[in-house]
Amino acid sequence: MSNKATKNQQPPAGNTSTKQHQNHQHQHNHSSSSPKKTKTPSTPSSSSTWHISITSLALLSRLGVITLQVISNHLVPDHDAGVFVAPRDPEAAPAKLDGAVNFFLGGLHRWDGQYFLHISEYGYSYENTLAFFPLFPFIIKIATSTLGGSTPMITYRELSLVLAVLLNLVCFVLAAKALYKLSNLVLGNKKKSELAVILFCFNPASIFFTAPYTEALFSWLSFSVMAQCIDDINSVFITIPLSLSILCRSNGMLNIGFLLYFTARRILSQSSFHTIICMGSKLFSILMIIIFHYGIAQVYNYYLFCFEQKFSFPAHVKQYALDRGLVLAGNKTAESSPWCSNYLPLSYSYVQSHYWDVGFMNYYELKQLPNFLLALPAIYLVLSNAYKYIHDNWDFCAGLGLFRVQKKQLKSMRNYDRVAFAFVAHALFLTLFSVLFVHVQVTTRMLASSSPLLYWFAAEYFTGDKAFIRRQVIRKLSKQVRDGTEPCTHVENYVELSDILDFRQMNWKQKAILVYFAGYATVGTILFSNFLPWT
Repeated sequence: MSNKATKNQQPPAGNTSTKQHQNHQHQHNHSSSSPKKTKTPSTPSSSSTWHISITSLALLSRLGVITLQVISNHLVPDHDAGVFVAPRDPEAAPAKLDGAVNFFLGGLHRWDGQYFLHISEYGYSYENTLAFFPLFPFIIKIATSTLGGSTPMITYRELSLVLAVLLNLVCFVLAAKALYKLSNLVLGNKKKSELAVILFCFNPASIFFTAPYTEALFSWLSFSVMAQCIDDINSVFITIPLSLSILCRSNGMLNIGFLLYFTARRILSQSSFHTIICMGSKLFSILMIIIFHYGIAQVYNYYLFCFEQKFSFPAHVKQYALDRGLVLAGNKTAESSPWCSNYLPLSYSYVQSHYWDVGFMNYYELKQLPNFLLALPAIYLVLSNAYKYIHDNWDFCAGLGLFRVQKKQLKSMRNYDRVAFAFVAHALFLTLFSVLFVHVQVTTRMLASSSPLLYWFAAEYFTGDKAFIRRQVIRKLSKQVRDGTEPCTHVENYVELSDILDFRQMNWKQKAILVYFAGYATVGTILFSNFLPWT
């Protein structure tokens, strides 16, 4: 028992002096053998065997993905998907380390990863590459060029692959920490925040957070923007992650909605006209900076494909365009790139429609039924829980979470209920847009990288369960009896794995969540690494 419990216990009559002596001796021994507590412990107690740092958990999960893709890539033959494969110089000899890089990381260089590494090496040489935003390949290009590009030890492509994976490892760790911070701010529940981070580290789209894709980078930037909007909406530093997220992915534009929404909430809560003017001016300045950055990218695209000019692309890059009928940058003709003649000459919507057949219900074909089934768990998880949130907080949602509600209702709402409206609206839009307009199998990885709600909703199945809460209480009490100390269950940037690994005590919904997350992470890695269709 703890000192406090020992001190307050009333001994039976007749044994008072003996018990007091024993208590005094116990307190003396305990205080003399225990070091003084510090205000901010850096690590959990040694007896907390299931604690692990967020950094370690994130890196271990990525190591598992890399190991699995190495095994599956060499055991399962690659599928000929008939998709874009970045052209290579047929006359260039392989470097010394190329074989080792391809052996360990070759299974990650698949699908859109081919586009990103091609862009980092040759730029936006083909019109269809404009579907991929510039931030991620630009970072890889800068890093690869800084390290010397192609050398006798390693060629440019393999070096860029290594750097892309390393970049995603760093961004994944930062994304996990940003999600933990955001979850604490919104949920106000450390246990649920821990579970959200654990689920994120083994999310259904895990392979895309390690391969040369934008998911890890975009998650970090998006979660940082969301946390900044709640923590300090007045900070001008929000411009940095917000601008970068827009240059990273097309749906980064939706992150502006968080800035607008939480600024509106702050303005409506202010009574000072001077404060409102200052906040409005700051918001306008931030939006102008963001639009300027996005505009530069669009002007560059226009420069590449809307004029006839000469670019010095290598012969094999030009030949690849001729063989597959691709529009090469600088080869503008009267028929090519019709988007150049639009009032707003933005390439993205045209490229998505022309090369990927993206449009309203264009994907609704019987042969695509497996892809709809593949996306169904993520769609159900978001739609069902979003409906429950709106139903339980209808008056609050009807006012968009901006206007005051009755005090009685406000008291009954959790901190999460008061803040989550913007996140629910954001996740609903992403889900419905994915189902109706784009390739539906993309829904899973879009939600996994863009919205924390996928993890919050999944965590709710655990922390909202009475049996789970009872196990938490029993575990704390048993630890107090065993150690004679208060348990250190929550340490900053550490998570506890005990509950998520206690599979036998879970109900069927909790088991289904774990099977879904772990199953998709495993199967997706195996399929992706062999050029087989996945999300």
